[in-house]
Amino acid sequence: MGKISEQFFSEPMRRMMSIEQVNAEARTIELSFSSNSEIERRPGVIEILSHAPGACDLSRLNKRANLLFNHNLNIVLGVVESARIDPDGHGRAIVRFGKSEEAERVWKDVQDKILCQASVGYRVKEVKYSSRSESDSEFYTITKWEPYEISIVTAPADSSVGIGRSLTMKEFMEKTITAPEEVPASAPVEPKMSINIETERSLGRQTEQDRVRAIIDAGKQYSMQDIAMRAIEEGKSLAETKDLFLSALNQRNHKIVDGTKPIGLSEKESRSFSMVKLIRALSSPEDPSARKGAAFELEACSAAADQVSHRSLKGTMIPVDVLTTPLLAQRSGNTISMMSGSGYTGSGGNTVQTHLLAASFIDVLRNRTVIMQVATQLSGLVGNIDIPKQTTTSSGYWIGEDGDANKQDINFGLVSLKPKTVANYGEITRKMLVQPSLSVEMLLRNDLAAGLARAIDKAGFYGDGTSNAPTGIKNTSGIHNAKFASDDPTFKELIAMETAIAMENADVENMALVVNPSFRGYAKTALKFPTASTNGGTIWEGGNTVNGYRTEVTNQISTGDIFFGNFADFLIGLWGGLEITVDPYTHSAKGRIRIVSMQDVDFTIRRAVSFCYGSKQKLKVAA
Repeated sequence: MGKISEQFFSEPMRRMMSIEQVNAEARTIELSFSSNSEIERRPGVIEILSHAPGACDLSRLNKRANLLFNHNLNIVLGVVESARIDPDGHGRAIVRFGKSEEAERVWKDVQDKILCQASVGYRVKEVKYSSRSESDSEFYTITKWEPYEISIVTAPADSSVGIGRSLTMKEFMEKTITAPEEVPASAPVEPKMSINIETERSLGRQTEQDRVRAIIDAGKQYSMQDIAMRAIEEGKSLAETKDLFLSALNQRNHKIVDGTKPIGLSEKESRSFSMVKLIRALSSPEDPSARKGAAFELEACSAAADQVSHRSLKGTMIPVDVLTTPLLAQRSGNTISMMSGSGYTGSGGNTVQTHLLAASFIDVLRNRTVIMQVATQLSGLVGNIDIPKQTTTSSGYWIGEDGDANKQDINFGLVSLKPKTVANYGEITRKMLVQPSLSVEMLLRNDLAAGLARAIDKAGFYGDGTSNAPTGIKNTSGIHNAKFASDDPTFKELIAMETAIAMENADVENMALVVNPSFRGYAKTALKFPTASTNGGTIWEGGNTVNGYRTEVTNQISTGDIFFGNFADFLIGLWGGLEITVDPYTHSAKGRIRIVSMQDVDFTIRRAVSFCYGSKQKLKVAA
């Protein structure tokens, strides 16, 4: 028996530990929660938890982490009072039991020595691989790790400690595995699933190890170590695992896109939210009546601010609920006025019919931007988001009778959306703020949307990805480029743009062109085939189409430029609500209030070959 086996089989009896100390009066116990024992996570895969100085980050445990039962987050027994790593290679902690019904039951079993084992839940930060000549197994040493909870358990994996590592933990397999000479990964993932060793397939040891390693690497690539672990347990191939990744990405992104009401306002509350009241209160912080009048708005904004985690706020956050809901108004005779947050309370209020008289802020923003009208919009996002894109396609082939159909992998990559902040400022007079009219509310929202819309629109086409700006279509790597002989392209040159996209199998029925107004003027008189006996009419067609495709016109496009493509592949992400900062001081002498509005936005393109950018060809100047 080799040295490793002797250590593995001889030391458990000596290191088998129960609760070390019980203080019944204080309801505390001192226990060992981890050791540096070698644990066989699955056949041929050995894990070692390093207890060297600096290997274990105890910061979370020492911030009163939870004491759980069998790692169940819903069964909290108490708290961790303190934790430490001792020179004998053990992690020890003092934990205190609470007085809930479940805690009392477990506390009695601990005192009666019925339950005397425990486990630790932890995140892996660095892993080092090593092999040993006297063993066929692979050894992985967790060189940096962070425990985040301790559990009383019924079946620990590490029997050498009073608090060990539970058989239900899968923390090792879902982490990044690196060879000794590589830089360890630093993106920990919380363990969520258990290893079911009975699902191990009867494959050869080397084949199985290759499969496991390939799936672990794929899980690292797509940041889906939990899915990778489940695939390993279920004996899935790498190709099948990638299918799981793609399905999970689609489900996750669908949930994010649907999350457009992060603070849970009712429909009536969202519609009755008044930006005028809010700005009035923010511009007059010393006026108690203004703050009282905007109590609902201030409370809603405070809740919206709590939802923001990707950056620090500089102003006041308008909830997404408000931005995606039209205004609510009430009509009495020929008069229209906005309802307050508590409902209309004037004379005859119970008989007044309510009406939706304005689009939502997001609708206004969309209507003022061409890019948001034609692209795919994702609103209510939280954190960074990864979107799957297919990079290769499968091919059909012929087989003979009783022949095997070879499975060809379909590869996919990821494109990301990360929030970038666009800002705009405008001004409103103090006299306007005292008006109760719904039209003032609508005017304010329109003005806030207009400035942001212009910046978003321009960046969507021309953003260069620098100075905190997103990357627009023109500067996206991989799109097609068409060069025109003059400022105004011929019909043949427009057909060439269509053909470039079609050759990549990227053309679809809902493709569109976006052009400058000067092109529209030119295209209304320019013939498609000027030298032919039958010219086919003008380039600009009935129904505002060119070559049969929808055509949008905007001054955001430079003269001579044309953007053509499948705009469904252009994704626009909007995060959270609208942030505003009210400045009543800069132009106080003029009676004006400056409002700075900020919105988190980003763009990405799922398939660059879906787009073609056309412009006049630049002539080379002779030296």
